[in-house]
Amino acid sequence: MKSMLISERSAESRAGDVLLVPIAAVAFWTLAYQLVLIARWPAKTITWCFLAMAIAGFVLLGRLWKKTNAIPGKEYRFHRSHLLLLVLGVAYATTVLFVRRPNQDDVVYFHRALTQLLHLNESISLRQTSVDMDAAGFSPVHLATSYEMLMAFLGHYLGIDPLYFYQVVGHVFVALALPFVFYWCARRFRLNRWAASFGAALGVGFLLLADKSSFGALLGAAKSLQSADPAGWVGFSTVSGYMWQGKPIVLILFLPIGLALSYRFLSRGNLSDLVWLTLLDIAGVGLSNPALYLLPAVIGCSWVAIFSLELLEGKNRADLWLQVRRGLFLVIPVAYPIAILALLKMDIIPKPVDINIVGPRYIPWREAVDYAVGGRAEYLRDVVLMIAVPLLIVRGRSGFFLFFYLCAVWLFCLNPLLAHMWMTNILAAAYFRLVYLLQLPLLCTLIAAAGSQLAQKGRVMNSREQTVLALSAIVVAFVGSYHGLSVLPRDLRLDIGWKSPGEVQLLPANLNFAKVAGPYIAHAKLLVPTWTAGCELPLLFPEMKVVAPRFVTHYFANAGNTEEGILRQQAQAFVQENPPQNARHLELLEAKFRQVIETGRANAVATPESESERVLATLKSINPGWHRVSEAGGLVLMIAGDRGPRS
Repeated sequence: MKSMLISERSAESRAGDVLLVPIAAVAFWTLAYQLVLIARWPAKTITWCFLAMAIAGFVLLGRLWKKTNAIPGKEYRFHRSHLLLLVLGVAYATTVLFVRRPNQDDVVYFHRALTQLLHLNESISLRQTSVDMDAAGFSPVHLATSYEMLMAFLGHYLGIDPLYFYQVVGHVFVALALPFVFYWCARRFRLNRWAASFGAALGVGFLLLADKSSFGALLGAAKSLQSADPAGWVGFSTVSGYMWQGKPIVLILFLPIGLALSYRFLSRGNLSDLVWLTLLDIAGVGLSNPALYLLPAVIGCSWVAIFSLELLEGKNRADLWLQVRRGLFLVIPVAYPIAILALLKMDIIPKPVDINIVGPRYIPWREAVDYAVGGRAEYLRDVVLMIAVPLLIVRGRSGFFLFFYLCAVWLFCLNPLLAHMWMTNILAAAYFRLVYLLQLPLLCTLIAAAGSQLAQKGRVMNSREQTVLALSAIVVAFVGSYHGLSVLPRDLRLDIGWKSPGEVQLLPANLNFAKVAGPYIAHAKLLVPTWTAGCELPLLFPEMKVVAPRFVTHYFANAGNTEEGILRQQAQAFVQENPPQNARHLELLEAKFRQVIETGRANAVATPESESERVLATLKSINPGWHRVSEAGGLVLMIAGDRGPRS
C-alpha cells in the first residue's frame, strides 16, 4: 500500500508556485534598483525600469512556464486544509500587530530610503544621509540592497506613511505568508495536504518558543551586551520578531524555499526551477547581504546531499553524470551573488577601509555558534531534530536528502576547522548566520509526517515504534529547552511589550519625545544620546540631522575623516547618562562638546533629565541664550536663542 505520506501529485503540481511570483517581482525590482544605482539616474526612474523589466520578465517567464508545463497556480484545487493555513496566517499576522520589537538597525537601512523620497529627482545617495557633513555609507553591499527602497516607494505611492508601511504593513504580509511557505516546502518533500498544513502550524509554533537569551528581543532598548547572556540571543524565534526587515525574511522564508527548490530541481531537472532559483538569489541579495553567501550555500549543500544520496542508492554512472550536469547548471543561480562576492574580494567594489565597528576578526567557534543556538539544552534539541526528523519520521528519499544536506552544512559551513576561513571572508560577527542553514523551523514542519505514518494501516510495528520513539525524544527535548513564548512582553521597564496596531516599531519614549519636540527638531542638527533616541528619531524626521548617529566613527573613518567621527562621538558621550564616578572623564569630554556647539555642528541638544542641569549649565557658559523648551520620554530638549518651532 502506498504511504499516505507520499503524494505523487504534490511532486508534480505547480499550483503552489504562485507563492514564488512575488519573489520574481522583488528580483525585477532589485535589478531595476541596481541599474539606476550604477547608472546614477534619478531615483524616480527605478519605478519605470522596474515596470519595463517586470513586463518583459513575466512575458518570458510565461513562455517558459508554458513550454515546461510549469505554470504557477495551474490545476489548483481548493482543499479544506487550506482553511487551516489561512486561519493560522491571519492569527499570526494579527499577533505581530500587537508585539513591539524595535531594532536600531533601522537608522542604517531605512533612513536613506526615507531621505530619498525627498529627493526623487536626484540619483540614489551613496553617502550617509543622517549627518550634515560628507560621510561614507555603512558599506557597498548595504547600498546594493533594494528592499528598504521598495517598501518606502510602495508606502509613498499608496499614500501610507512609509515607515508604517515598512515596519507594520510589510510585517503583516510576511507573517501571513509564513504558514503558506512552510506548507509549500513540506509539499515539495512529499507530505500530503493535511500533514503539510499541520506541519506549518508546528513550524510557526517553533518560532513562538522563546530563545534562551532575551537580549535579542531587548536589542531595541538595551544599551549593551555586557550584562546579557549571549547564548541564543539571535536564535530563530528572536529573528522572526523582526520580519519587517529584509534579513529575517531571507533567514526564515528564503532559505527553506531555496532548499525545497534545489531538491525539486535536482530530482526533476525542470528548467523553470532553475529560473526560480536564479530569481530567488537575486531577490535575496535585494533583501539583505547575508543572502550573498547563505543562498549559494543552500544550493551547494543541496547538490552535495543529492549526489551522496545517489551514491548511497547505488545509481549507475549515467545517473551520477546526470547529477553532475545538473550541478553545473546550478552555477547559473549562484553566479549573481558569487560575482558580487568576487568583486568585493578583488576590491573592485570598494570595501570599507575601517571595519573595527563590526568587532574582532575572529571569535571562538563555540561562542559564535552559541549566539544562534543557545545552551546545552538547545544543542540537544537541535541534534534530536536533525537526526529524528529526516531518518525516523520523513524517511525515504526525501528524508535521506535532508539528512545529507544537514551533514553537508556541518561539514562545509559549521565545521570548526573551517571557521577561520569563513570568518575571514564574511566577518567573524556574521559567522553565526550560518546556523540558519540548518532550517530548524522547516524540520519542525516536517514532524507532521509522523501523523500519516502512525495512521497508516498495515504498517510494520517496528516502524511505528521508531516513529513513536522519535516523537517522544522530540517532545522531551523541547520540554527541556522551553523558555516561554517569544511574542510575550520581554521587559516592560524597557517598553518591550505590547503596542497598538497603529504604532510603528519604535520605543514609546522616543515617540512621546517626538510628539512634543517635533516642531523644534524636525529640521535641526540634534545632539542626542545615540541609544536609542539617536537611532529612532531620524526615522520620524528624515530632514533632521543627527550629530552623532550610531556608527558615527565608522562613517567618518571610511570617508577619510576619522577625527570628525571621534569628535562627534565624544560630544555625544558628554550628553548621555553618566554615573557620578565619571566626573573626571566628563571634564575631558566637555572640550569636545564645546567644540561641537561653538562650530555649529549642533543647534539643538537633547539629554536625559538626570543630566539636564549639567548640560544646560555648560551650554549657557557658551551662549546664555540656550534654554529648555520641552521635556518628554525621559529627555529634555534645549535650543539656543528665541528660535521657535517650525511647522
